[in-house]
Amino acid sequence: MNKIRSKITFTYVLLTFIVVVTLGVTLSVKIESFFHERLISSLSTLANVVSFIVVEESIVDAGLLDSRITKIAELEAVRISVINADGTVVADSDVPFERIAGVDNHFNRSEVQDALRDGIGVVKRRSETVDRDFMYVARRISLDPSTDLLSAIHIIRIAAPLDELKRNVNEIRSIIFIAGLIVLLSVTVVSVLLSRKISGPLVELANSVEEIRRGNMDKRIEARTGDEIGMVAGTINDLLDKVNEDIGKMRKLEKFRSEFLGNVSHELRTPIFSLQGYIETLLGGAVDDTDVNRDFLQKAYTHATRLNNLLGDLINISQIESGEMKMSFHYFGAKEFLGNVIREMQSVAEQHHVVLRGRYPAGSDQLRVYGDKQRLSQVMRNLIENSIKYNKPYGEVIVGFERKKESVRILVSDNGIGIPEEHLPRIFERFYRIDRDRSRDVGGTGLGLAIVKHIIEAHGSSVHVSSTPGKGSVFSFELRMDHV
Repeated sequence: MNKIRSKITFTYVLLTFIVVVTLGVTLSVKIESFFHERLISSLSTLANVVSFIVVEESIVDAGLLDSRITKIAELEAVRISVINADGTVVADSDVPFERIAGVDNHFNRSEVQDALRDGIGVVKRRSETVDRDFMYVARRISLDPSTDLLSAIHIIRIAAPLDELKRNVNEIRSIIFIAGLIVLLSVTVVSVLLSRKISGPLVELANSVEEIRRGNMDKRIEARTGDEIGMVAGTINDLLDKVNEDIGKMRKLEKFRSEFLGNVSHELRTPIFSLQGYIETLLGGAVDDTDVNRDFLQKAYTHATRLNNLLGDLINISQIESGEMKMSFHYFGAKEFLGNVIREMQSVAEQHHVVLRGRYPAGSDQLRVYGDKQRLSQVMRNLIENSIKYNKPYGEVIVGFERKKESVRILVSDNGIGIPEEHLPRIFERFYRIDRDRSRDVGGTGLGLAIVKHIIEAHGSSVHVSSTPGKGSVFSFELRMDHV
């Protein structure tokens, strides 16, 4: 009997060992491959972005080109090289511009050769200069502008260190290794004590793990008991959940990045093209035509202002989401605060023939709220400006607050055009517009309400909106009240 139990224990331990090792190796290889593919895709996308910036800015000076790619490289933590068809390095983010002439010719580099031949070249190798592994992605670009500098550029190469990628892969490998040890030890102990009783669950466990090894990452092992086998099942399930979650986050991030770049490109392209059109017309002779020159200059100025506002909002939302925007919280008077904002926005209201006024409860002169006064001013300006611009001629915008038990509810209401109900859940999304043509006519960037949402959430609150088409809208949020 002991001999049979020993054989069963040995068999199950050996089987579990093989399955766990196979699963670990398979997951490790797949994860490493996935990270490499994502990195290559990101670097290739960055190469396209660099080429887009070079073309859009019409860079004609090598020093300016070097400055641009150096800034981008610092932001993305990569190395960027711009190479001519003959292998000459025109600019390199890691090499001072005055020393660029001394850089070796890159024509014989494998990634450059592949890019010239196939359009893209990818290679992983160790840098002798810094003794680190890098992923190099070279992309051939086709530039046909009027400048000799741009027409000579054929390759943009992006290099990213593999240190962080290796750390992530090694961390996951460590988790897989620890989970495998837990599985092996648990199976050994339980097999020795209850070899016959647990033979069925072990077979089931082995079958499930094998299915996972074959690629079914949605498979979960049912933990029917609370012993070691149940722990093994739970550990493997947790590991799979973490792997699937990480993969899902990366896919979501890639999708978000792609959509964001598309939206930004679209929003930037319209004012830039309009500016180019007006300036081109003026340069073509309209500058001397008094009937149109001032009108065209005014339109160009309007588009330049819109472009500046868009870039400012992009910087704001980027700082908020990355955590770089610091908040300074303190108590301040609610009525005085809203009064100052109303006075600041009166000129905008007058331009649109809208009445802007405040409405406060009696005896609220000393009421104070807690928050970042500067950021909340930005919130109020955005909300009031929207209520003014999307109002009706000679409409009304009311700014005020209501005292609650533990907080103060701040409101911005109007009797304007209102918002259809189907749009309410999405109006705080970036670049979401109910009426794109009207939004552009009033100078909206599509980011104002997204900025409002993030700032209010940073105050531990949320923005609420109610609206009736044709009758108006009410935006509100709550702030903590000073009870002193």
